Amino acid sequence: MTDRRRSDLGRSTVRSAIAVALVAAAMAGAAGCSGDEAGGTLGDATVITLAAETPAGEPTTTPAPASAPTTVAPADTVPIDAAAMLQASLDSLAAGYHFRTSVAVGGAEVLVAEGDTVGAGTRLTIWSNRTSVAYVITPAGSWVFPEGGEWEALDTAPAATDPLLALRTPSAVTGSSADGLAATLVATVAAHALGVPSEGTADVQVSVNGATLSEIAYDAVVDGQTASVRSTFGAVVDPTPVVAPI
Repeated sequence: MTDRRRSDLGRSTVRSAIAVALVAAAMAGAAGCSGDEAGGTLGDATVITLAAETPAGEPTTTPAPASAPTTVAPADTVPIDAAAMLQASLDSLAAGYHFRTSVAVGGAEVLVAEGDTVGAGTRLTIWSNRTSVAYVITPAGSWVFPEGGEWEALDTAPAATDPLLALRTPSAVTGSSADGLAATLVATVAAHALGVPSEGTADVQVSVNGATLSEIAYDAVVDGQTASVRSTFGAVVDPTPVVAPI
């Protein structure tokens, strides 16, 4: 594979990652067209063609055995201000964070992005289609390092899909907590704000602990297939400033 083909593959890969909303990493993810096709939808081959298929003749579901219905008593909860808790958890990421985002289609993990956001810069690596692409993103520009290639500057403006930004203005937030600290919230946001080509809304599951956001997850249905996106957050692993690699 030539260096040009590797570069095109890297750019196409990150555009597919952006389309399924790689949280803050994808917010400034590099764009650029593949040499043969445009990226930027969940239908891109980097995601959809890796979906797990059910072998012919096997049922897609297993019937549950007949049994008497059971009633589960709801767990005790304490009142919380779900909207305020959501905003406080987003504020907790302002100083920087480490993230890992995975995308699964048909139960098979097809894409992973991991890295650090430090100040206004982000460094990350995306793995998909048995290859990896590294990115450095700063206010001054974006750079890509496809597997087997070398660092090069991107000449197109970064994409701007950011689920964390979408969570700043949800249309509704609900949630429950057993202790008033750890809570599971559900934020309803516009689907297109998550990179999903839809006019409707989507529910984002948000896990918080006090004022700290630890995980978000949501599903996106495109072309009849469901992509499950899950992102976890933690302390910065590499706190060094994010600077241009070249």
